[in-house]
Amino acid sequence: MIFGFNTDVTGKDAVYHVQTEDRGARNPVVDSIVYVGGKIVDRRRTRYVPEEVTPEQVEKMVRKQHKGLVEAIRTGQFVPSGESAESVPSAGYAVQLLNPTDLYRDGELRFELRVQDKRQLAGKSISVGVRWILDEAVSEKRTLSLEEDGKVVVSFPVPANHGKATLLACAEGPAGRALAKFRVHAQPAGKG
Repeated sequence: MIFGFNTDVTGKDAVYHVQTEDRGARNPVVDSIVYVGGKIVDRRRTRYVPEEVTPEQVEKMVRKQHKGLVEAIRTGQFVPSGESAESVPSAGYAVQLLNPTDLYRDGELRFELRVQDKRQLAGKSISVGVRWILDEAVSEKRTLSLEEDGKVVVSFPVPANHGKATLLACAEGPAGRALAKFRVHAQPAGKG
């Protein structure tokens, strides 16, 4: 089972977004990524041996790591470790979610994405394949074209009977490809 948290935190100099999740038994890592304005500023990883921990212990590890980062940011004690996804090779793309705190609109989940190459905004030569996943099964697939500014918008109905859903986005073009995963939790009825 993959388990995780997403939290927006006001720090001393910016609003941070902290995403922490268990990557699962195939990649046994508790992975935290810290964003500011859509840019990754830090990444923390804690490896574990699946055979040596229970699912409850993994969940506790995820909670502890996430809470530690959130509290460090909130109290002004956060210091980036120096490990971030920005240290990946300079070629390729990055997929950003521009509206992580404003997804719910008129009964839909609206994802505003931007694709950038490592040197400039991506253009029309880039395609974005998206997969909408409910209960670990692909419910819908689409291929989208970027606007000139490297942005694209995709919407899906809020899942009625699902606690969480996932949007997978794959940007492909001359510089390679990039994958991004965005998890959402359905809001209680009457919200949104």
